[in-house]
Amino acid sequence: MATIQRETDVAATREAVVGGLSAFNAAVVGARNSQPFALSLRDDADAIVGGLIGELKWEWLHIDLLWIDDAHRGKGHGEALVAMAENAARDQGARGVYLSTMSLQAPDFYPKLGYRQCGLMEDYPVAGHRIHHFAKAL
Repeated sequence: MATIQRETDVAATREAVVGGLSAFNAAVVGARNSQPFALSLRDDADAIVGGLIGELKWEWLHIDLLWIDDAHRGKGHGEALVAMAENAARDQGARGVYLSTMSLQAPDFYPKLGYRQCGLMEDYPVAGHRIHHFAKAL
């Protein structure tokens, strides 16, 4: 008989859950073929002033993080980073891109680039805010 308990060794439990879920998923849709993905925006002193972090997995690019320093916003850098990421994903055979952004970040930015909202959760990260989920076919 199985029992449920609160774990103190979170790392070991996470490893077991990720391993089991990964095996299940691979049996149904194939190997994840995960590839970390990163682009940076650098200033004249070669300091990172923006960037995009993601992961190519299965046939999709997940954009996890996109940030541009305040001094460099409004100059097309965000659009250029997303376009470069989409092109790289396309070159790797990706069929689409998906991401999430909070209402306090950039929910109006992505529809201008052809992304469609495919989900919305209210009161995240705190009451009065929302998290928007977007996707785009390539």
